Amino acid sequence: MVNCSKCGHEFLCDREKLIPKKPFAKAKKAISVQHSQKTREVIQSALVETGLIQLVCLCASLFIVAGCVWLFYNASSEMGSSSFLSMLQQPQQRSFALFFACLSGGLMAFAGRRHKFIFILLGLLTAVGVASLPFVYPVKVNPSLLGSHEGAAHPEENGDVSGFISSGLKQLPGENGSVQNYGEGDLKPLFVAIDRKEDQGVLGVWVVGVNAANRDMVKAYLKRMAQSEDEPIFYDRKGTGGGLFVITPTPITFKEFVDVISKMGKVTLQDKERFFVEVILNRDKFEARPASAALQDERHQYFVLANLKELSCLDIRRVIAAAKRLASVDPEKMRHEVSAKLVELLREPWGRDAEYVTALASALVVWADPADAEAQRVVYYVATELKKADCEIPASLVRFLLRGPEEKSFALLLDEWKKDPQKWEEECKAAGPTGEAAIIKVLNESDDFVLKRSAARILGEIGSEASLSALKAFVGDADNELRLCSELSLNLIEKRLGRGASPAVR
Repeated sequence: MVNCSKCGHEFLCDREKLIPKKPFAKAKKAISVQHSQKTREVIQSALVETGLIQLVCLCASLFIVAGCVWLFYNASSEMGSSSFLSMLQQPQQRSFALFFACLSGGLMAFAGRRHKFIFILLGLLTAVGVASLPFVYPVKVNPSLLGSHEGAAHPEENGDVSGFISSGLKQLPGENGSVQNYGEGDLKPLFVAIDRKEDQGVLGVWVVGVNAANRDMVKAYLKRMAQSEDEPIFYDRKGTGGGLFVITPTPITFKEFVDVISKMGKVTLQDKERFFVEVILNRDKFEARPASAALQDERHQYFVLANLKELSCLDIRRVIAAAKRLASVDPEKMRHEVSAKLVELLREPWGRDAEYVTALASALVVWADPADAEAQRVVYYVATELKKADCEIPASLVRFLLRGPEEKSFALLLDEWKKDPQKWEEECKAAGPTGEAAIIKVLNESDDFVLKRSAARILGEIGSEASLSALKAFVGDADNELRLCSELSLNLIEKRLGRGASPAVR
């Protein structure tokens, strides 16, 4: 039975007279294609209506997030040194995290069916979280990049004369561990300096967290504490989170160098063979904090405590300012703590900053007990070093020394008095009879009339029976001013001894 295409009636027909096979095949194919399209539409409609696609996207996004967290967490732990992430440089690790951050965030945003805005917001938060993983879990350095034992066994195969592969960087035990992956170019300046100046003392420190604001402060601190005549050379490694300081020449040992660096922050890596240290910078010690009322107001209850805390920072300008503020007040409480901190700072290297050491010493003589032998020793050393450097010695330092048991103190005062009699004359008078013999000797032997007049005036204040004969020798001197000073001093001494006025004066 065949249906008519025009009228729709059915009629009986032989099989041989039906539609040819070829057109029939085309019609059959068209019917099958149409059937498959309908099937896909049905399946797609079912998936969309049931939310299976969104569910798959949500699960894939969560799986990627969990995988990234697992990778970075394990790579940053003690057991993760074999992770493939540790074989990537830090910029490559960040690119890795950024790619999967975009992927997981996009899948999360696409997982929303009805509340699309909420899922888009979740997608952004997911992307930010995955992208921050390199900073939350810093990947540990792989030994193969820094020089493993295998690499050290065949140095000739590497062809690196600077010793980069065989440097043997040593991670500290416990929680400390390297936070930086080093490429060959990162530490090469240090190795080149070592090869060039083996006998001049070369030290290198990788500072994590150094920036333009604190770079010069770190450089000044390293130069002073390493006792180096030359300023450290800084090699900025942008994109790696730190920079390399190379110090040369320096007389300090590697152990002393590690102690110096530990004051800057947390030491995470050290290599004794290459004189290399890595440290995470404590920025609070180098960068100024917002101004506090307790630092400036002497009446504030925390004035001493706040300035004592400032003495612990490593910015030399802040230390000087705090020391000057402490030197301008009368010590009431925490005297021992402030004195001990000032002594500690003065026992460290100063460099050539006379203002720094003068400010610390001036504060110390205010807060320290004159009977403190350690404070006396430190102040005397500061005064002699300032004298060697031909710098001005504060009078407060000399007065502090004269109140202590140090016998060399008056000799220091005497030397300064000979250089500037007018400035130090009152200090010599305040010293009392201790230096009477030395003053008489200067009066008799000196050729400087200004110094002789000053000596005559000083003897009038501190002189005893021994000074009378010395002064009488200058009563008839040709220098009228010296003669007048001698007569007045004789009169003062005789009155003090209970005698009548000298005939020469009458």
